Amino acid sequence: MVILIGSAFGALAAFLQVSSTDTAGAFGSPGAHALTMTTGKIFTYFMVMLGPMKLVGPYLKIAAGMDKATSRKLATRGFLIACVAGFAAAFVGRNILGKWGISLGALLLATGLVLLLIALQAVQSQFAPAEPHPAAEASAPADVSVAHLAFSPLAFPNIIPPYGSAALILLVTANSDDRAVFRILGIFLVVMVLNLLVMWFARPIVKYGSGILTLLGAVLGVLQVALAVQMLLVAGRMLRVVP
Repeated sequence: MVILIGSAFGALAAFLQVSSTDTAGAFGSPGAHALTMTTGKIFTYFMVMLGPMKLVGPYLKIAAGMDKATSRKLATRGFLIACVAGFAAAFVGRNILGKWGISLGALLLATGLVLLLIALQAVQSQFAPAEPHPAAEASAPADVSVAHLAFSPLAFPNIIPPYGSAALILLVTANSDDRAVFRILGIFLVVMVLNLLVMWFARPIVKYGSGILTLLGAVLGVLQVALAVQMLLVAGRMLRVVP
């Protein structure tokens, strides 16, 4: 619980610091350099798009009925799959962008649109009747293996949603310097480790901090909408359609 709260407020503080500057200040001038950011900003955006605040509920639904050892095995496998997939997407995606002639602005626009749609759904769902958290004694599907669940739906799309992998591809593609790329991948790995820790302790987090979790979910929804709008604005500037 301390890990989740600390990472959430750390991301919130950094996001507010980023938002205090104008859009150009956050991303730079139009072009590839527009996506060159500091370590703190990269961590902030990864926390908002790939971090553990969005993961507790879906993970508990997937792990319903599993004992502690099995659920942690599920979390560990999902973590490993997500890490490998993230690293692969970063480099394969960069090559595909070049071969297909897709500009960074176009990919940023698509990422912002997907994030905005998903974030708006999350915000709207807060006004729907609350669903009970999955009970620990509920039976897990007997015909679905842990390995299968770890791949989907845990790793995809819950740990690494489409807009998260797109953001990783964007940042890696925009930085040709090897040290910058390794820094980005290192930050990505740190966020994945936080995801793993939160999944390991998801049941105690829900048991003792469901109210705080609801508050963090509301904050995350607003941050995701704001970040999506900012992405769309920057993409418009990069594509020369927004002054």
